[in-house]
Amino acid sequence: MQHDIPQKSKRLKLNVDSYSTAHKKKQETTYEPHIAPQHRGIDLDTRGIETEMRRDYLYDNLVIIAPNRGKRPYDTRDGGHMLIETASSPRLDRNVGVSELKDANGDWIVKVVENKFPSLTSDNPQAYGKQEIVIDTPLASTPFSHLSIEQITNVLKVYQQRTEKLLNQNGIEYVLVFRNDGYESGASLAHAHSQIFALPVVPQKFLHESELIDKYIENNHRNPFDDIISYEKRSKKRIVCEDDNFIVFCPYASQWPFELWILPKKQIALSTELDSSQLKSIAKYLKQYLKKLNQHKISFNIYLENGINANHRFCIKICGRSNVWGGFELATGIVINTVPPESAAKWFNK
Repeated sequence: MQHDIPQKSKRLKLNVDSYSTAHKKKQETTYEPHIAPQHRGIDLDTRGIETEMRRDYLYDNLVIIAPNRGKRPYDTRDGGHMLIETASSPRLDRNVGVSELKDANGDWIVKVVENKFPSLTSDNPQAYGKQEIVIDTPLASTPFSHLSIEQITNVLKVYQQRTEKLLNQNGIEYVLVFRNDGYESGASLAHAHSQIFALPVVPQKFLHESELIDKYIENNHRNPFDDIISYEKRSKKRIVCEDDNFIVFCPYASQWPFELWILPKKQIALSTELDSSQLKSIAKYLKQYLKKLNQHKISFNIYLENGINANHRFCIKICGRSNVWGGFELATGIVINTVPPESAAKWFNK
């Protein structure tokens, strides 16, 4: 059914209005650089940003944006970001091969292998699935962000190929591609690689999100992701960059420090629907912004969120992991984020 769209759209009533500060003070604020112990060497401009509880645009997530809390004292030091590859490091390319992307000389440039220590296997009906490792490059000691845009594009193409292949496998309902970079992100191997989980079920998180998306469309006759893009473009506080195909921004209710989304402007549900030019654009953004995180020794996770229906939009989400959850977060599910997304967007744009 085709819905009528008003010629002059009204101000969006997304969840961003639900937990906004009741009283906005219009006063000059003396600039004091925000240098949190877990973000040594990073000057964050937090002028005019007060502690505030925010709700996600659409979902049920609550977050407390608390820039001043980042200044609290620590007795411990950073455990270090980079994992160092040595001659004794495990050789991922010696795992059982699944597929390869080769150059003109017949040498592999991206290789997919089986995970030697999988949680899910195709021969276990109680934990059915498949786990693979994508080796980004044959080069040792070369972080993902140091690869060329062409090579990162190649890696993204392999993601597409494996996602499509695994989704066509009997019993597989969802394919998740993700990357852990740095010690605090859960990374255990130094060689640049990412992981693929082929699951026998759709994670409940994505099912719930899909329900909320469908409900939003039913109530408003508009896709919520289009409204999110419109909201952020009007706000002009959290956008990092954009082109004809994508908008790159720090979400309003960021749960993670330096959280960054790469969101298609047009409806694309699956990563497999992206064309070559779109992949190249994504590769350019990943190289630019991940390199900045690497330079400041900020661990991060990346995951490719595929939609589970035609209304659910594909998105790449980058989550900084320079914070550690305490008892409050674990007990309530409400995250305290000491890096306001407005400050993170300015930092990415420096």
